[in-house]
Formats: sequence, C-alpha cells, structure tokens
Amino acid sequence: MSHRTILPSDLGPTEANALLCGGVAPRPIALASTISAAGVRNLSPFSFFNAFGSNPPTVAFAPNRRGRDGTVKHTYLNAVATDEFVIAAVSHAMLQQMNVASAEWPDGVDEFPKCGLTPVPALFVESALVGESPFQMECRLKQVVELGSGPGSGLMLIGEVLAFHVREDCFVDGILHPDALDLVGRNGGAFYTRASGPAVFQVPKPGGRPIGYDALPEALKQSRILTGNDLGLLANSPVLPDLSAMVREPGDPVAPAGLDHVIRRALAAGDLNEAWRLVGLRMKA
Repeated sequence: MSHRTILPSDLGPTEANALLCGGVAPRPIALASTISAAGVRNLSPFSFFNAFGSNPPTVAFAPNRRGRDGTVKHTYLNAVATDEFVIAAVSHAMLQQMNVASAEWPDGVDEFPKCGLTPVPALFVESALVGESPFQMECRLKQVVELGSGPGSGLMLIGEVLAFHVREDCFVDGILHPDALDLVGRNGGAFYTRASGPAVFQVPKPGGRPIGYDALPEALKQSRILTGNDLGLLANSPVLPDLSAMVREPGDPVAPAGLDHVIRRALAAGDLNEAWRLVGLRMKA
C-alpha cells in the first residue's frame, strides 16, 4: 500500500490540525480548570496534553491559538495570569458534559454550571477540582512555550504537579486500572476512544535484551501468513531455542503454510514454547 506525502507548507492551519488530530491519536484529554484574576471559573478540554517527567511530576497541555483568527483562549489567559491550573481526566461517564464545556462560551461565563460538572475546592490552587473526574492534578505553571504567533500556533503550558487526586476505587492491586478509570481519548474529527474493556490489553516490556528480529530464521520473515506482530513476539524471546531439537507430534501439519497457521494460533494463546517447537518443524519442512 502506497503512502501519500503531504508537506506542511502546502496546508493551512486547519488542514494541518486535522492531520495531527487524526494521526496522533488517541490523545489523553486534559479538562483544564482555571480561574481568572477576577475570580471567574473556566473549564475547557484540550487534547494536546501529556506527562513529561516524574521528578518533579510535570505535565503540559496546549490551549493553542484559534485557527480562524489567531486569538488566545480564556484558559491560556487565566493560567498565565494566576500561574496555576487543574487538569482533570475525562471518564466516559462525563464525556457529554465535557463536550458541553468545549463550546465557545463568552468571556466571563463559568462553564461549570453550563455543563453540570461539580466544582470542588482544591488544596493548593484557587482553580476548582472537578468532582466527577476519577483522576486530577493541581498544578503550578512553571513555563510558557510559544511555538508560533499565527492562527493555530502552539501555546504550551508546562506545570508542576502539586497534588494528585485519585478516586479510591480506581486502584486495583495497588495500580491504577484502566477499567476503573474508564477514560476517553481524542481522535480526529468527532471520533473518540474509550480506554477500557475489550479495547485494553497488556504488552509486557522486554525483559533484558531479546534476541531481536534479525535473529529469526529467514524463512519465517518471508512468510505470507505470519504478521509483523507474530514475528515481534518471537523476536522478544530472551534466547533462541535449539530449533533442530524440536520434535514432531501426531497431527502437526507438514506444509510450511499449515505450520505458519498453527504458529500463529500458539502465539495468540500465549504459548511461546509451543510456537518455537512449531518453528523448529517449519525449518525442517
């Protein structure tokens, strides 16, 4: 399948933003709570957001300039004026209320009563916590990074986390569990991702130094049945077994294609030893 090459110089800010939002996805959503110098609360979601360090805990989000005219948003003005903000994670249960908060409300409007979410006093900042959010952070603004000056240009706010607030039931065996958090992520257009249930899976990180893709038998790499993920599972093995010692069992396929199919099934079942036994037979086929 061929790829389409697109140069940013050929795009306007809105078109570039659509590509970024569609391709850099799903993105976590920062429901940013701020307060103006006059004491008016503001609540608005932003998906150009992530964490960037743990000592000290550091997060950043970007309430960028509007694509249509380059003006800045109330969230940016408030955070810069007060040197603080709260980031609330968005669960599926509060998705539609978050969406109401995303509307272009006039200056001076408190989005909390507009969207029905509950403001809760924070410990260290004046900006309100969001009662319905399962995970949120009180932050002190540490740095503002301007990434341009025209429409759609980035305005990154970097904050140090002063306090985490985590709903108790989100801890399962001592760690935050995605099913309990039930967060939503942002994709392009009107698309979102729900980060829980069947969509969530685990991929253990390599233990030590794996054998690597280049150590796999060449015949496996040429297979039209085994996928890159299949080969990646084999390449993540800590050692390359002695393939010549693998023993055929009754009912094992003989043809390479048949063996490739059963190798895939063994890998899908998490039986790496059986997969390698079948790979040994594949090398003899």
